[in-house]
Amino acid sequence: MKTKIYKFLFNSAQKLKRKLGIENFEAFKKKNKRKVNRLIYKNKYDANDLIQVMKKMGMKKGSVVFIHSSMTEFYNYTGTAEELIQNIINVIGEEGTLMMPAYPKTQKFNDEVDFDVLNSPSGAGYLSEVFRKMPGVKRSINLQHSVCAYGKLAEYFTNEHHLSSTAWDEHSPYYKMSQMNTLVFAFGLPYFLGTMIHCTESILRSKYKYFQLFFTKKKVCRYKDVDGNIRSYHYFTHDFARRRNKKKIIKKYFDKNEFKNTTISNLRIEMVDAKYTLDLFLQLAEKGITMYSVPSPKPYLNKEGKFIKAN
Repeated sequence: MKTKIYKFLFNSAQKLKRKLGIENFEAFKKKNKRKVNRLIYKNKYDANDLIQVMKKMGMKKGSVVFIHSSMTEFYNYTGTAEELIQNIINVIGEEGTLMMPAYPKTQKFNDEVDFDVLNSPSGAGYLSEVFRKMPGVKRSINLQHSVCAYGKLAEYFTNEHHLSSTAWDEHSPYYKMSQMNTLVFAFGLPYFLGTMIHCTESILRSKYKYFQLFFTKKKVCRYKDVDGNIRSYHYFTHDFARRRNKKKIIKKYFDKNEFKNTTISNLRIEMVDAKYTLDLFLQLAEKGITMYSVPSPKPYLNKEGKFIKAN
């Protein structure tokens, strides 16, 4: 029955694609994806089902776990965000650490500050916002890519992010987790890999001209800390659109055992090791290979196909 539904939808989509044109069709597909998938996927699952998958992928007592998620993709989930978070904490125990992204929804909190570490809502999805509000959760101070953490290493991961000149340098939780064999999970975000892959640009920005492109604009962030003090820090960013293809990198270069993925009902679950992933991206960059097509790396490659070194 499911095969017939797929065939019907595929044929209908091709007709609509020809009628609307590719650009309009992609917008239409994105808008109606959830409606279509609800007709196909019916299997229910709960927090324990998700936990069992995470354990099979490597989560255990003492694990450092980072979760990216889109709960709009949890079509048939019968539990709550709170149940999922608590069950993960129960598995990793007192020796473990749980983290999620918590970058603010807007780049301006109010007229006084750009970022309030205690009150700026997370723009990284519902699960991360529920996690942010939980007792004992610490949050890093960073306007671009704040992180929340709970557990043994929460302070270590979050306490220096305001010292970062980029959101992913050696002071950032993302760089630190790449040094700690962190398990990076993605729920409902196919071929996502995680924000820590941007440590590649930060690490290589002083070595190659291409990666300097990502840090040409200097900005100031005014923030309010946990004690209510208003402070500021400087950081570097860019002002251009980016286009990337992480799926291509995964398909062509990842060890098959290092990119773990499965599905429950419609929900795709992926897991990668942070250290392996960043090491791979750095190794590829040394060969002139990057996930970006925009900005194009071609003008910044020498005759041997490697990145031109910075002056």
